[in-house]
Amino acid sequence: MTKAVLIGTGNIAAVHAQALALNPRASCLGVMDVNRKRAADFAKANRIDRVFDNLNEALASAEVDVVHVLTPPDFHHLVALPALEAGKAVLVEKPIADTAAHGAEMLALAARAKTSLRTNQNFIFHPAHLKLKKALAANHIGPVRRAHVNYIMPLRQLAAGQFGHWMFASPLNLLLEQAVHPLSQLDDIMGPLTLETVTPGAKKEYANGIELVTSWQLGFSSPQGPAQMQIALGESFHDWSLELHGGDGMARADYLANRIISRSPGAYLDVIEDMRLGLGEGASTAGQALLETGRYFAAQARLLKRSDPFFRSIRASIDDFYMALRQGRHDCDGARGQRLVELCEAIASKTPALRRPKAPRQWQPDEAKPVDCVVLGGTGFIGRAVVAKLIAEGKSVRVAARNMDNLPEDFADDRIEVAKGSASDGEFLDKIFKDAKTVINLAHGGGGDNYEEILKAMRGSALCVADAAYRAGVEKLLFVSSIAALYLGDKDKTIRHTTSPDLRADRRADYARAKVETEQALLQHFNSHGTPISIFRPGVVVGKGSSPFHSGVGLYNRERYCLGWNGGRNPLPFVLAEDVADALVRAAFEIPAGKLNGYTFNLIGDVRLTARDYTSELGTALGRPLKFRGQNIYIQHGGEIAKWVVKKIGGRNVPFPSLRDIKSRGMVSPFDTDFEKKNLQWQPVSNRQEFIKKAIEVHKE
Repeated sequence: MTKAVLIGTGNIAAVHAQALALNPRASCLGVMDVNRKRAADFAKANRIDRVFDNLNEALASAEVDVVHVLTPPDFHHLVALPALEAGKAVLVEKPIADTAAHGAEMLALAARAKTSLRTNQNFIFHPAHLKLKKALAANHIGPVRRAHVNYIMPLRQLAAGQFGHWMFASPLNLLLEQAVHPLSQLDDIMGPLTLETVTPGAKKEYANGIELVTSWQLGFSSPQGPAQMQIALGESFHDWSLELHGGDGMARADYLANRIISRSPGAYLDVIEDMRLGLGEGASTAGQALLETGRYFAAQARLLKRSDPFFRSIRASIDDFYMALRQGRHDCDGARGQRLVELCEAIASKTPALRRPKAPRQWQPDEAKPVDCVVLGGTGFIGRAVVAKLIAEGKSVRVAARNMDNLPEDFADDRIEVAKGSASDGEFLDKIFKDAKTVINLAHGGGGDNYEEILKAMRGSALCVADAAYRAGVEKLLFVSSIAALYLGDKDKTIRHTTSPDLRADRRADYARAKVETEQALLQHFNSHGTPISIFRPGVVVGKGSSPFHSGVGLYNRERYCLGWNGGRNPLPFVLAEDVADALVRAAFEIPAGKLNGYTFNLIGDVRLTARDYTSELGTALGRPLKFRGQNIYIQHGGEIAKWVVKKIGGRNVPFPSLRDIKSRGMVSPFDTDFEKKNLQWQPVSNRQEFIKKAIEVHKE
């Protein structure tokens, strides 16, 4: 049995662990991560016996045969080089390295050490890709003469404004993170590629000082013939396909739909041939679609092991690597991974230089000085608006952030200092609160796969902040919650500042339920300790820097269709981010603590469009044919129950779907915010056209 160790326990590590668990000739001996607690939690969740304290300990183990390098790309060579030096076989997640120089160093060491090195280019094992290669092997289209690739894909981190992600640091990083997928498939079919032409798209500023190029048209030559590739990232309509033209036909793999079509000439009249091809393609497409649908539902019911195309590609790639080790095959020298990095570097070299934002001033504990306000979660959508408002008011601000990389240039103001740390780290909070009178807590802290994890993270971080604020003697702690803590499914019940969180929170979805319990815990902290806590619940927050396809309006399925949480005819509690910021800053500096502490404030604007109106206005602003589709709440609930039944049959421990939560999502309860306006001296935007301009038209490209 070949034994492996996983270095790094990020998202991809769980997929590697699952794939290894299904391999009869390999097993996962242990894991290592710089965050030992995270590694221990990962090992427990994946039934892995050992957690190594450091890389040297893992490499010193004689039991370890293979090292899976699953760290961020800029650490790949730092892990792979000592692993190769120790004589271990190495499987590196794509890309093989962050630069061709680092990759070449890894290849050279693997050759000297006579050990195996491969990049996990799993998409050359995608089921549709394997079908395409099978069709080629059967000589359905004759010799391949040219190829065309479309890689037109979404980019979740771009839509969320997560510019601190490694891939946004440079065009090369973005190519290494994304373009290696279609490049690996083209390399696999056409042979080693030679870059001939590069036409980059126009650079665009996505935030102050953050420029990106997200599209390229590429031309290649290869042993099989010419090839073209179109890359466009952050698109709303997606197409990932590889089309091959041969001497006797064509074949096209659709990786998103996991199907292929092929055409080759027959012996009949053209009109008969057209009919034959049309019927044949239709039958083939329908058959493949039905097969994938069956696989999906069978997997949900646990009648099959996990069988989505992505997992199947990872599993097949890992299985092939271990088979290659046993057979001593030549394709474990890292050559393909290195070729792809070299191509990405060549493409990046022909991409215009991008402006990088000026780095913010970093908080120095030894040079600490009094600050007007500490903002936790200040780099998020609402947080950026709050920080901007504070600076506009002439305040000094200390922003706590988990990631300081590639922040918009707004944070480079001399009155801002950024401290890197977590809202769940009490020692860190003690330091940054030491000389502050006011704290605004916008930190989400609600990640997790189930209710217990979400509650632990959300309530845990909120109480950690409250404890630290109490110890530091902070005069005001403003906690930003959400109207999700309220029950909004009763059209006859007006919501006011005195309305309590949902008293039947156990019948709500995990996020809403955790919000309720977090608010209750904070108010208890106020009552027992006297901690100066006030709670603010923004409504459906919109404006510059957010996604226009807000989940509070409905489920924007591939953006084109908004599936409403109800009929979509009731006014929704919209509020502009700048109005939320104005309310928080007023509370922080203009309102006496006695009018805040222990109170809750619902921050809802005066312009309350319906979901139908919002979608219509958004479609007009973007010039896109967006459609709203109302949904009956009972039909929605029936659909959720059907999915629950399938999961229960499969043995999953999932809660019964909540009709109460579905009703609340529609937000039919009206809001009365007279108290908030009076006590915060607050007036949100009330002109409809001004609201539309700032909430919707701001998203025009």
